[in-house]
Amino acid sequence: MRLLWGIVYQLFFRPTPRWALHSWRCLILRGFRAQIGEGCRIDPTARIWAPWNLVVGDYVAIAEGVDLYNVAPIHIGSKVAVSQHSFLCTASHDITSLSRPLVHSPISIANHAWIAAGVMLHPGVVVEEGVVVAARAVLRGRAQGWSIWAGNPARQVGERKIAS
Repeated sequence: MRLLWGIVYQLFFRPTPRWALHSWRCLILRGFRAQIGEGCRIDPTARIWAPWNLVVGDYVAIAEGVDLYNVAPIHIGSKVAVSQHSFLCTASHDITSLSRPLVHSPISIANHAWIAAGVMLHPGVVVEEGVVVAARAVLRGRAQGWSIWAGNPARQVGERKIAS
């Protein structure tokens, strides 16, 4: 399945113009069993390792150069932005073993979150509703709802307040 996805990605997904054919790219992903909501905009330069491990809500933007290394599932809620060159990584190697086996854990991003440019999300990360992860942050673990996280390693630097 990975080989077929790689061919389809190179021939039919990647060459499409950035400003158009969003529905076409979503259709291709759905053909590989991704669950994609309404009104999503997925840039053609986004790299998706396994569409069958991708669940995306409504009105999600996945920007230029985003890398979804989804050996384990990635769940993205509705009205979420994943900004340029972010890396969502669900797998790594067990460095406590000399054979370094692959270990993996899903990533979950709740509604109304914003993953800013160049963010790294480690395996098992949970981003709760309304969280902002600032540019270039490296996040492990759980980010509590309606908070702002920044730095390497990421730490909570504030609360996100929505103007009425």
